Amino acid sequence: MTPSGFLNVRKPAGLTSQQCVGTIRRALDARRRVGHGGTLDPMATGVLTVAVGRATRFLQFLTTGKEYRGVIRLGVTTDSDDVTGEILTRHAVPWVTEEAVQRVLQRFIGPIDQVPPRVSAIKKNGVRMYKLARANKERIDRKREFSVPSRRVYIEHIDVEKFTQGDFPEVEIRVDCGGGTYIRSIARECGEALVVPPEQIDSSYDLRNPAGDLCVGGTLMKLERTRSGVFSIADSLSLDEIRAKAEKGDVPLRPMESMLQHLPFAELPQSTVQRWLNGGVVAVPADEINCAKKKHYSLISGKPIRIYSRSSPELLGVAQVDPQAQRNEFVLRKRLFI
Repeated sequence: MTPSGFLNVRKPAGLTSQQCVGTIRRALDARRRVGHGGTLDPMATGVLTVAVGRATRFLQFLTTGKEYRGVIRLGVTTDSDDVTGEILTRHAVPWVTEEAVQRVLQRFIGPIDQVPPRVSAIKKNGVRMYKLARANKERIDRKREFSVPSRRVYIEHIDVEKFTQGDFPEVEIRVDCGGGTYIRSIARECGEALVVPPEQIDSSYDLRNPAGDLCVGGTLMKLERTRSGVFSIADSLSLDEIRAKAEKGDVPLRPMESMLQHLPFAELPQSTVQRWLNGGVVAVPADEINCAKKKHYSLISGKPIRIYSRSSPELLGVAQVDPQAQRNEFVLRKRLFI
């Protein structure tokens, strides 16, 4: 029987996240599902959460907070917003200062509307953006007329850890953010926000930001995810380490329950548990749901909660709830069993 649980994988550069999943599936001889949460670009390294067996069904409920370390190069733009893409513009900007970069990056903290890279896995009209970019490569010009809709993301912190002055300054950053945030977009938008001062303008400048100002431009040179939810880079395993452990039957799968501790929970009487397990409609009084922020939780439909029996400490599964305000209770809807 294939074991179920989560792996903290240290993804190397040059592989897609799905290729890492394939390697692990073969290493574990897993006949059941293996999946991942939080895609990393091929050029990126670091923490990749991989789920094995029944754990794949619970990827959607994991915490989405992430930490990254990256290097932005200013004065250069590419069609993918990272070093792997085709260079679109290149102009020396030795006058850019660390103070100016610090001011710009502080604008991105909090909830913001971010425009994802054109080369990304996000879908537009049902098609992955990177597929649209490939199919329309000849029509993508230097003015970025290939439309990409923005989306709401949350960035908690951006710290500049090192600034290297030069014709093409490099900025080493650390970012704490929510799921769905693109560090490539931060690199691009940082470069767009750095406006060329009048005394530095010459006829060779042709890059303009969305506001129409001549701008510096920027692209991402390196990226490492150092944390994803509860997983950190310090505790991650390389693909070679996982293969070696798999050969010895010693793969350190993290139990599913340990990855869901951030979710509220309800303890049901045995009669109610049986009805829930059999697919029946179950109502739970609001004051029986244990949640640190109950006043916020009670307003959100579809919120997941852990389900336990009062007679046993074993996690039974996860349910999504539908609040019934008039009766001050929740109805358990969608069910996923451990």
